[in-house]
Amino acid sequence: MAKDAAKTGKTETLTIRLDPKTRFILEYMSRLKGQTITTVVERAIVAAAAQETVVDREYGGQLSWDSFWDVSEGVRALNLASRSEFFPTYEEERRIEFARTHWPFFFATKSKNVPLNHYIDILWPRIDEYIQIHEDNKAQGGDWFGAGKAMQEALRKSNLKAPDWPHKETVKQESPKDQEKPSSSSYSRDLDDDIPF
Repeated sequence: MAKDAAKTGKTETLTIRLDPKTRFILEYMSRLKGQTITTVVERAIVAAAAQETVVDREYGGQLSWDSFWDVSEGVRALNLASRSEFFPTYEEERRIEFARTHWPFFFATKSKNVPLNHYIDILWPRIDEYIQIHEDNKAQGGDWFGAGKAMQEALRKSNLKAPDWPHKETVKQESPKDQEKPSSSSYSRDLDDDIPF
């Protein structure tokens, strides 16, 4: 068994309580199919999960478990936390919001639907630390971009080219005069834009 685990990668142990009837059914299925009890359970879980779907809000149709699966733990966490159907916890919502705010470190495009596995694999183990840096700086009036700079440093230490930060679209330089008085274009539109003829 240890040899199989070494071949396939990491495995986890799950302990469950079964009544004698359910245990017998597992043994029956195991003998009938010539499989271990673990294999019977794994395949039953996959078969049951394949029948449970959620609506694809972006393209229509249905998504199943394999639409959210990824070998990267961080990508899996982001995939699930971004969907209300999975009832994300407050901590998960904090992480997805941080990732969206700092999207160049987590996603390939501004639409935030293509994860950057090579960055996420480096950053995810310390995600809560980066969130804390960001929140501390916000609360204390520190460097607003400090968490991004810390993530840049982590990526560089891993010999990866870090994204520009702050991202050009994240910071819009405006003079104090522009901030006090919105331009007319910010609250009115030319009616000619809406007329189709």
